[in-house]
Amino acid sequence: MKKCLFALVVLWMAALTGLQAQTINNGDKFWDGETLYTANTNGNGMIVLMGFNEEGPSRLLILRKEGDKAGEYVMMPASEDDKPPYGCLFGSRVQYIRQDGMNFLAFYPEEHSIGQTAVLTPDNLQNCIAQQQAVEEEGDPMKLCSSWLMNQNYIKGLHSEVLQRMLNKLKDKKKKSIIEGTNQDLIAYILAIGEAAVDAEPDGNEGEPIVEVTVSDERSFIANLRSNRLIRIADGTVLNLSNVLNDESFFRQDGRKWLGDYYKAREGEEELLVSCDRFDGRQLDLVNVNNLTIVGGKECSIIVEPRYANVLNFYRCHNIRLENLTLGHTEEGYCEGGVILAENCEHIVIDHCELFGCGTYGLEIESTTTLIMQNSIIRDCSYGIMQLRDTHFTSFIDCDFVRCREFDLVGIGGESENTRFIRCRFAQNQGELFNLYSKVRLESCEIHHPKALSLGKVNELEYGDDQTRWFRDSEPLGFKEDIGPKKSN
Repeated sequence: MKKCLFALVVLWMAALTGLQAQTINNGDKFWDGETLYTANTNGNGMIVLMGFNEEGPSRLLILRKEGDKAGEYVMMPASEDDKPPYGCLFGSRVQYIRQDGMNFLAFYPEEHSIGQTAVLTPDNLQNCIAQQQAVEEEGDPMKLCSSWLMNQNYIKGLHSEVLQRMLNKLKDKKKKSIIEGTNQDLIAYILAIGEAAVDAEPDGNEGEPIVEVTVSDERSFIANLRSNRLIRIADGTVLNLSNVLNDESFFRQDGRKWLGDYYKAREGEEELLVSCDRFDGRQLDLVNVNNLTIVGGKECSIIVEPRYANVLNFYRCHNIRLENLTLGHTEEGYCEGGVILAENCEHIVIDHCELFGCGTYGLEIESTTTLIMQNSIIRDCSYGIMQLRDTHFTSFIDCDFVRCREFDLVGIGGESENTRFIRCRFAQNQGELFNLYSKVRLESCEIHHPKALSLGKVNELEYGDDQTRWFRDSEPLGFKEDIGPKKSN
């Protein structure tokens, strides 16, 4: 089957090599991984692409020639109620690329970011579907990212951890082919909007299996915090980590560490689970831990007592997933400790969680790549909502941020890139809302902020659509049904 796949890809590429059309021609066919479009030109610069998929006629794409530059188009609506595909807006750029034997349409949902491709093909719908299925079933993504022009349909089916590895591989290449450069853009876009697969359980390190355990007390929970674990917390369990973090004998056995200086926990490459001293207690640090998933049952929470301790701290960790949890401190006050801290990490998913004060900030994230927070709440934090620095591909999807105070609420700086808020809501927060030194994209958000308080440094805001709404008020918002920890599993 792998030889067959290779032959299909080679034949597909070879069929395109001889096609050097200067414009989209009548009858040209383009495949986007799901739909086959046939071009109908009328001679006045408008291109009608009629789509067919397995279910029959799908949609029309209307392209209008833009200026005198060859291959430049913009997307137009086919009707008054038409909605643009691929994350684009009407008026978005569409480029017909003909380079190195590749002929394809590149769709730009953002000015400099390719979000979808549709490759010129001589094949019919059935053959296109068969080739796509062969690639999906037998193709090695790490090899295909250099040899096959990808599309959203394929990329969205891959786990975000796999996509991150592919992206790192492509970024490391100094000289890229048109395929590699386009695939890098596509993968980066899907990671940025948080639409890669994140629900699949991760693979273990170097073939190690994922060990699944269920816990109902602090000692068994901490004892199982290590790489390649899926930890399920029993229904109704409240884990007060301070009950164990103060036990020196427990942290001097089974590879755990007891340290006075919490900065020392960040050194070295060894996997560590550490109890570190803080001003008014101790905190838990996870260092070099990979492939760890923590899933709470009904009404589960993880709390700590010291106000100067973060609830969970991750340093140089990879592939961490927190799901269906409530996390915070037992009491509020002026403190340094937030809820979740991540530094020099890769691929963190926070799903259906509630992060609450007194955490100074719900999230403190630094030098971390690919963090996705979805269907979650950050509330009642005493300094602000989040602080991000030097982060890459950070997405907040369907989240609520409420009743936080009192300094910069959303601070994003350093070399951060690809930060997005998608269908998120802000309400009843007290302080300067945005302190932005890096580009931040809003899509379909609802933002309530008191009229007397500053919106802050908003010059770096961009909009992915025209659906974001601003209100200068302090109106409370009822939490949506699917936001925060699930009420049943």
